[in-house]
Amino acid sequence: MRSYFLLSPAKINLTLQVLNKREDNYHEIYTIFQKIDLFDEIEIRKGTSFFSLDFISEIPLPLEENLVYRAYKKFKEVFKIKDEVSIKIKKIIPMGAGLGGGSSNAGTVLRALAFLYGIDPESPILYKIAKSLGADVPFFLSPYPAAIGKGIGEILLPFPSFPAWYILICPKFSINTKWAYENLGLTKSKKPVYYSADMAPWYHPQKLINDFKELIYKKFKILEDYEKFLIKLGCCAVGLSGTGSTIFGIFEKKPPIFAYETLKKFLKDVKIFLAKNLEIN
Repeated sequence: MRSYFLLSPAKINLTLQVLNKREDNYHEIYTIFQKIDLFDEIEIRKGTSFFSLDFISEIPLPLEENLVYRAYKKFKEVFKIKDEVSIKIKKIIPMGAGLGGGSSNAGTVLRALAFLYGIDPESPILYKIAKSLGADVPFFLSPYPAAIGKGIGEILLPFPSFPAWYILICPKFSINTKWAYENLGLTKSKKPVYYSADMAPWYHPQKLINDFKELIYKKFKILEDYEKFLIKLGCCAVGLSGTGSTIFGIFEKKPPIFAYETLKKFLKDVKIFLAKNLEIN
């Protein structure tokens, strides 16, 4: 029995605009996804006598609610696979923080299963499975380091992944995505602010749009303090990833070691990560 070891990356939303609510109760969005080098660790063993999923995490998650389990079940059903596999996931990416850890695990495992069973990882059927699991999962299934996401996030257009570093501040609290959308106060459809590759929008605070920022900052005022810390330490811009709760500061010239060490020293009640863009996947 061979083991396959995989790295499952986190993402940030460099921008996130909510355009309108659809008849199916999903929301049309315009976002820029970016994979970063903060990873969960996954091990898969093929040909085991029974399925197992070991989930090493601070927060327990029922098997039926785990996206990896659902991805595995759907993959077996669609492609009529008889084998069983053993999956072990070591969680590093904070859960409920807007970093897409669960979606990444599901997308990464789908790509791995496709490889193990000789299925084209670009297969439309595989993307259909990914979309059924969650709006972010197709991005993690895709080979793109960065992409513009349209529709509910599943329509992907590759976007350049420019060199940049981030300090991520992840509070202990999480933010419920359903609550965030329900309380956004979207009353009419709007057109997005579009970004082209030569704009490098995340380096300019006035262009770093997240429609949830005002709502989230109003409820969790501590995030505004974290933003002020990041700005004082020299970041180019501060963003909120997804619906939160992670905020990130962008540093474009060199790794912000001093800023990272300073925040680690003074902010003891949060998780702080130093990460950079993935440029090749």
